[in-house]
Amino acid sequence: MRMRVLTPLALMIGASLCGQAQASGDDSCYPAWSLLRDSLDVCNNLAFLNPGNDSRVNLRLLLADRKAVELKPNALTEDELSEGYGPVPFAVARLDTAQIEGDDSEESGAAALNGLLEKLGIKRDSTDSAGQAFLQGEGSRCRSNRDDSAAVFIGQLVDTPSLSDSERQLLARSRLQLLDGCTWDAAKQASLLPTDVQSVEGKAFVTYLQAASDFYSGRFNEAENGFASLNDNAQPWLKEVSFYMVARTRLNAAQQDAFDEYGTRKDTLDTAPYAKVGEAFDQYLAAYPQGIYALSAKGLMRRVHWLSGDTDKLADDYTWQMTQADDSQRNLPIDALIQETDNKLLINIADATPSALMTAVSDLMQMRKDAQPKLTREKLAAQKALFADQPAMFDYLQAVYAFYVDQKPEEALKRLPKDVPAALDYFAFSQHTLRALALEASNDLPGAQSLWLKMLPLVRQPLQREQLELALAMNHERSGQLEQVFATDSPIQSAQVRLILLGKVAGAPLLRQQITQGISDTEKNTARFVLLYKDLLHGQYAAFADDFKALPEKSGEEQLGTSLGYVYGTGQTLQLFRWNGDKAESNYACPSIGDTAALLQANDKDPKGLNCLGEFVLRNGLDSMPLDQRPGSGQLGSGESGFKGDVFSRLNGYQTVIADTTAGRDDKAYALFRAINCYGPSGYNSCGGKDVAQSVRKAWFKQLKTAYGGTPWGKSLQYYW
Repeated sequence: MRMRVLTPLALMIGASLCGQAQASGDDSCYPAWSLLRDSLDVCNNLAFLNPGNDSRVNLRLLLADRKAVELKPNALTEDELSEGYGPVPFAVARLDTAQIEGDDSEESGAAALNGLLEKLGIKRDSTDSAGQAFLQGEGSRCRSNRDDSAAVFIGQLVDTPSLSDSERQLLARSRLQLLDGCTWDAAKQASLLPTDVQSVEGKAFVTYLQAASDFYSGRFNEAENGFASLNDNAQPWLKEVSFYMVARTRLNAAQQDAFDEYGTRKDTLDTAPYAKVGEAFDQYLAAYPQGIYALSAKGLMRRVHWLSGDTDKLADDYTWQMTQADDSQRNLPIDALIQETDNKLLINIADATPSALMTAVSDLMQMRKDAQPKLTREKLAAQKALFADQPAMFDYLQAVYAFYVDQKPEEALKRLPKDVPAALDYFAFSQHTLRALALEASNDLPGAQSLWLKMLPLVRQPLQREQLELALAMNHERSGQLEQVFATDSPIQSAQVRLILLGKVAGAPLLRQQITQGISDTEKNTARFVLLYKDLLHGQYAAFADDFKALPEKSGEEQLGTSLGYVYGTGQTLQLFRWNGDKAESNYACPSIGDTAALLQANDKDPKGLNCLGEFVLRNGLDSMPLDQRPGSGQLGSGESGFKGDVFSRLNGYQTVIADTTAGRDDKAYALFRAINCYGPSGYNSCGGKDVAQSVRKAWFKQLKTAYGGTPWGKSLQYYW
């Protein structure tokens, strides 16, 4: 078997993926502090074009450069702050500016309808319509059977002078009755339609109502014939709507068998019927380019192109909608269009050659480690003509391929510009971000640092500076220049970045400095907490004694949660170090933590001291302290810790006492009791340290029950695990 040698770049990217802090079994997002990601992670996006971004993020970055959509991140929510997020990396939802606050069109449609009914002297019995029964995004032809469409119909009755008042009322009441449902058999349908209408115009409106009720009932042949009979009608609205509804009817007929029982489009579809559908929509748009239903028709043409598998035309549809149309020319808000593009186009264009914009986004998706199908270098090279007007984009995609897929950063550098422009849009920012990452992957940390610093004063777009601060902090950490992050003139002001470095890698001198020089009370209190905690848990008992003396009598009550790495928890306060042993709940008396440390300073194997340090850890829930968890290699804070040696574990402490032949009776009995309970009741070690076999726990149990059976702990313990 041949062994595969991993390049430094492979190790960096792979480690960043392994270190992703994803919740097990829930849908929450947690930040992974790395700039290298070669697989999709919707929870951790960055402000530059790369394969690990959600495709919607990459699309937004490109659209922002075209001034098609403003990149305006939402403020961090309380949940996101509790999860440990700063501005970058970010979950994809932070860029979605859509506000779902109810359906304004429903309210305006109801108001318009009620106003028209009042003019006609008609009182509405029910305020519900059949089209209201559907959830946001749920597809059904019945959705359009709503107040607003009824208001348009009745408005035309009011504006058609040749109709008599009685005909208007009959026709209006009939349309109101149709709002109650969407399926009628022939007999029921006949009972809903007015029969005492004599005028030519009135009969035309009856024809429309019959065709509409056939449409809602799924009798598409009858509906199309009915609408088509109105194509030459003298009433302008009836003529226009008939062309539109012929197209809609054909579309609904064509797509009847397009979806499976779960509402998912089938892989194999008969595309032939969609030619006639597209022809009908083209006829309507040719006759009414600015018509009442023009926006809807263009939106439905996207559906035609999607269902018929015409990926190139679908890409052109979305490209036009998002880069050339304005709000008045779109049938959906830009956020909804971006989501629709992701759902209906980007997952299906691997084998197509659509617009350069959509191809660029798709290429990045296909460069992911787990992409199926995966972009080949040959396919990428074949796209050169498509990017003829955007050669820099083509070069960038090749650089991305060299960096992420081939893992050849030197090749990526050849494709990227060296000169940094005076203004960095998202594309230029992406070019130079990738260049700096390639320099770092080539072990040119000083060159990358110089580039990060050169970019800093030039960034103006949202999220760019925050990403640069993260990048520069990671460079300083890897370069052994951690003190530069906390220098008084440091450009790195991101609170989360600074706190992670203080908690994970800072040594005692830097922590003491930040107790007085921190940029916020939280940073100062965090530095003091980390210093005291690591002094104590790393066995630096003399240093702990000195640093403990500097702890103000009325030390901070601030809850240090996410600053210490806690998620969704209240965390700790500096009052932790005022623990005086009174939380010992097992009849084993302990002195204060300061006196406990003094015992261990005199003798680091002191049985009482080790048991009571264990008690301090146990009673304050410190067994799984986030400060002790190391980030995956390649992530912020994964460098060498400034505190040497292993972190104290209760199990190791108890084992030391158990092995101590000079330990007192109560000390040894309590150590046995606690060591056994490290595995209860799950059978898994919850105390840290190296696991011991069940046979060892059995021997401990036997020793406790025999040699120390008269102690409270020997009497109370009934099991071992």
